[in-house]
Amino acid sequence: MSSASDRRKSSGSGEESSGAYWMDTYGDLVTLLLTFFVLLFSMSNIDAAKWKALVGSFTGISPIGVDPISVEVAIENPVPRVGVRTDNKDGSSENQGTANLEELREMHALMALFIEDGGLDAEIILEEDQYLVRVIFEEQVFFDTADATVRPASYVTLDAVIEMLKTVEHLYSYVIVEGHADSRPIRTAQYPSNWHISAYRAVNVLGYIYGVGELDESRLAAVGYGDKHPVVPNDSPENMAKNRRVEFIVEAGNRGQRNRQDYQ
Repeated sequence: MSSASDRRKSSGSGEESSGAYWMDTYGDLVTLLLTFFVLLFSMSNIDAAKWKALVGSFTGISPIGVDPISVEVAIENPVPRVGVRTDNKDGSSENQGTANLEELREMHALMALFIEDGGLDAEIILEEDQYLVRVIFEEQVFFDTADATVRPASYVTLDAVIEMLKTVEHLYSYVIVEGHADSRPIRTAQYPSNWHISAYRAVNVLGYIYGVGELDESRLAAVGYGDKHPVVPNDSPENMAKNRRVEFIVEAGNRGQRNRQDYQ
């Protein structure tokens, strides 16, 4: 009896073991098939339209495609400097605070007269295609070399700039203070790079204007460009001095028609 019982138990155990073996084989086969199809998928070309249709059938909405930006496109169409307008293909301007040329020229004339009468050591440039006036101060007007602290002796000049901007406040939409450096690298604890010193200079100039509190702060901004926008080649001490500068970019436009979102 015990011998027959042992044989039955042994036979039952063998059947259970054989069942486990075929599951292992099946799992290996499924894994190989999955790997094969993944390999085929990786070598195939996906039809973008069919893929969007497939996604839409699952989600119930049409996916929004964003074309990737190649390196070549980024180089040929770089991000413009703050405050610079772009034109549409039909030639129309995207400047939402559209100013006519008469207002722009009036603003330039008033600012040029103020600079001349006040004896300010600045260059003023009218850019009609960009609807802006550019006022340029070289480094030594506000700062010591390799420093971004506004010199107290220059406060009178900044006060004059504030008065000038007040006279044309009804004609401009935005004022951006730009800081620029030459190509010589700076590596100090306070200013690790040209980006830092140019940004600190722009912010400190704007900080003084904020402190006076006579201009609408919602229409003021500061930005540092490092050495990326030289006005002349950095091939001589004289040219480098011209590139170390602070610029006031005064964009024409009716008051209140532009806001900070237009520059983002």
